[in-house]
Amino acid sequence: MKFMRQKRFTLLVMFTLLITVIAGCSGGGGAPAEAVNKPPAEENKEVAAEPAEEKQEPAADLKGRAVRISNWWDAAPKGDSEADERARERIKNVEKKYNVKISYLNTDYGATSEKISSSVMANEPFAEIVRVPDGNIWGLMQGGFLTPLDEYLKETKIQPDVIDSMRFGSDKVYGLTGWYTPNDSGMFYNKRLFKEAGLKDPQQLMEEQNWNWDTMLEAAKKLTVDKNGDGKMDQYGLSGAYYVLHEMLIGSNGGKMYDEATQKAAFDSPEALEALNFLHSLYNDHKVIKANAGNDWEDPSKYFSEGNIAMYPGGLWEVEGRILDKLKDDWGYVYMPKGPKAATYLDTVNSTESFVIPKGVKDADVIVKIWEELQDFDNWQENHRLWLENILPDETSIANAMNDNGEVERVYGARAGGLGVKEALGSVTEKFVKGEVTPSTGVAQIIGPAQAGIQKVLKGEKSK
Repeated sequence: MKFMRQKRFTLLVMFTLLITVIAGCSGGGGAPAEAVNKPPAEENKEVAAEPAEEKQEPAADLKGRAVRISNWWDAAPKGDSEADERARERIKNVEKKYNVKISYLNTDYGATSEKISSSVMANEPFAEIVRVPDGNIWGLMQGGFLTPLDEYLKETKIQPDVIDSMRFGSDKVYGLTGWYTPNDSGMFYNKRLFKEAGLKDPQQLMEEQNWNWDTMLEAAKKLTVDKNGDGKMDQYGLSGAYYVLHEMLIGSNGGKMYDEATQKAAFDSPEALEALNFLHSLYNDHKVIKANAGNDWEDPSKYFSEGNIAMYPGGLWEVEGRILDKLKDDWGYVYMPKGPKAATYLDTVNSTESFVIPKGVKDADVIVKIWEELQDFDNWQENHRLWLENILPDETSIANAMNDNGEVERVYGARAGGLGVKEALGSVTEKFVKGEVTPSTGVAQIIGPAQAGIQKVLKGEKSK
């Protein structure tokens, strides 16, 4: 079904994905209170005493202090949606309760980590709460630029397994995040192009349990065509950036780029190498991926939004700025196809993020409480669905993104960007998509340096 385009809103918290799959919410856990035998009312005329009200400690008074929250966009709730209304109400309550002024900073993505370290060294943290890519937490943590948060999370609404996922190989917690989303990256596809070619689209193949690398390749080959007979392809089966494609294909085959359990680069595993060889064939043998024109970050989605690309692997965060209101054709969103070694659909974590409190921020215990009270823990699933209803075109796409059928599992390990793993593999992929080197040769050349870089970070050394 088509959803009426409602006015889109911006969620206060960008949903993030990390090292473990979130378990279901735990139950209350406490044993029921023992029954107390009391005589019938007519035999006991005494009036039971009212239970004493539980005394709550007064909230800390931060005396009008500014609490700055840094993201790499303007995260202040400004829309007229119900979620934004609730967010503004939470801000108002927090400001009154703790006598603070909440403000939102828009800090450049690539400059955030450097800004944390430089401001901490100057004894003037630039913000109280900072969103950072979780791969960058390693270096910041080892450099002593972050505040450990364990002591402040003993009473929290955050689930224990989510807290544990923020330990980053340490016995201490350094990040704050409230929840996971079931599926935040997958395959966008153009329904018109599939229909015109008389092909089953990815949603149909998925429902038939036949959406895999082979069926994706078959469709991509048939949808890469020269429409006007000039010897040049006018339409392609796929578009993408090589460094996004290799992550998503490795994940969809059950592989990892970095294995946190062993603290080793893992892009030389059988699952990963099979994915890299498949990607090599898509570029060099089958030639079904449209070449970018110098901007790997923006060209692929631009081509898809122009209606000349059948399939585009990407993240849900791209829809509002890159697809919605630009692509005029009917389109849909499905899981990445299964790789040969995958038993189910798998969603890798490309680049997640979490909130940290820089070292030197005063009253960190109160800042943690403020962060928690700004989160909409009770309504995050409803907010997520409302957001999806505003950005996705139909119920099946929404169900895929919500993972209502439970078919998607997380594959972790791509989060090691801060260790240089993503950059190392990207340097190889960039060469083999051009046919300059084979995946096995390239991986063999770079796996050692990548592992050496990992060990430097884990030991707290700075990479040169």
